[in-house]
Order: sequence, then C-alpha cells, then structure tokens
Amino acid sequence: MKPNLARRKILSGDVISGPSVSYPAIEIVEEAISHGFDFVWVEWQHGGWSESTLSAALACFTGYDTVPVVRVLGSDPVWIGRVLDLGARGIIVPMVNTAAQCRQIVEAAKFPPEGRRSATGIRTAHLAGGNALHYTEQANPEILTIVMAETPEAVANVREMMSVPGVDCVLIGPYDLSRAMGAPSLNDPAVEELVQEVLRASKETGVAAGYVTNSVDQARARAEQGFRFVNQGHDAAVIPAAFRAMRSGF
Repeated sequence: MKPNLARRKILSGDVISGPSVSYPAIEIVEEAISHGFDFVWVEWQHGGWSESTLSAALACFTGYDTVPVVRVLGSDPVWIGRVLDLGARGIIVPMVNTAAQCRQIVEAAKFPPEGRRSATGIRTAHLAGGNALHYTEQANPEILTIVMAETPEAVANVREMMSVPGVDCVLIGPYDLSRAMGAPSLNDPAVEELVQEVLRASKETGVAAGYVTNSVDQARARAEQGFRFVNQGHDAAVIPAAFRAMRSGF
C-alpha cells in the first residue's frame, strides 16, 4: 500500500505542514497538491464541501505523496468511515474532550483487530495496487488520526488522550479554546498557558501536538516551540486578502 509519508514523518518527531481548503473547488485542491505540501486539509466541518465534491477532491490526490486529511463533521464513526472510504488518508476530529472519545475515534478509523471500521470503500483499492482486500489488510498503519482539543476540559485530559494508542496528534483549535474560556482574544495569557500545557504534555508523552496557525510566520514560530502539525494558511483567508489587495491597489 502507498505509504502515508505525513504520518511517518510526524511519528518520527518531525513537523508536517500544509494549507486548509474550505471552498468546494477542485481546482484549488489541485493547485495546493502541486506544491508538494505534507498534507492538504480539506475542511468539511466548516467548509462548503458536499459528499460528492469531497469525493471528487479526494480523487485528485491519486498518485501524489501529499496526504489528504479531512476535518470531519464530528466523531460519529459513520462520518469517519465514510471519508476514509472515499480516499482520505487522515482525519481531523473536532471537539474531542476525553480519552474515551479518542478510543472510539481510533476504533472508527482502524480495521479489526485494532478497531471496528467496516471494509471497504470505492476508492481504497487505488491506494493498494488495485486490490481492496489488500487495502483492508494494510491500511491501519497508514491512517493519520488527529483529535482536536478546543476546550479547557480537553486540555485537562490531554495526557490521557495522548495515551490512547492510535492517536497521532492532539491539535489545538485556539479560537474555540479562547471562546470556551471566555477570553477576550486568542492572545490572552490564560489561553496561551493552556496551549503550553498541551505542548508540555506532548514533550512528556512523545505524541505530537498541533496548532491551527494562520500564516507562514505563525506556523514557523509554533513549530520552533515544538508543535509538529501546523498549517500555513487557509484559502478562505488567503483568497479574500488577495482580492482586497487587488482592489486597494487600483
């Protein structure tokens, strides 16, 4: 089966990076893939993707090393299994607060005996030399599983969450975290203290911590702190900024 280079890289202690794509446009996904990022994050939770456009986007990754990672709608095993069947090589699950939830997510992402995922999807054969059964037998080590910590409860439980086998990364959603805390901004010291607590847990457990960044400079700064999953930007921010720059310059 085609190796998941992003998962291997983050498990080895390196940093992986890539953009997120919310606009349901295949051309944006194709353009992002062409630049050789570790991953492209396809934003299903808050983006404009339907199941059919999501399927078309995931087909674009065939033959490339860049890994398609989908933020699913939630932790329902049906959603997790569906995007993996469509060809996702990784999942990002929002609003995860406990180790018990993490175990359920891993079970949904892995085939037996490690999990309970049902075999198998329409595109998975293309990931395993044309043989869907080979995919089922070989897929478990090639699925990148990321859970999001977006509340103080999640941060309080982060070491237990990181202890769940199969959890590859705990990703901080800083905006939702700050809102859950009632903080006035992302830059509030109380928010940053919880961010650093997740990073400390990562260094203690060896399980990667990630941070949803918004620029190359921010991604670089968080990677230098020790975060191993960062994204340098979002199409939903970059494209409007480009249009504003065009309009203001003429």
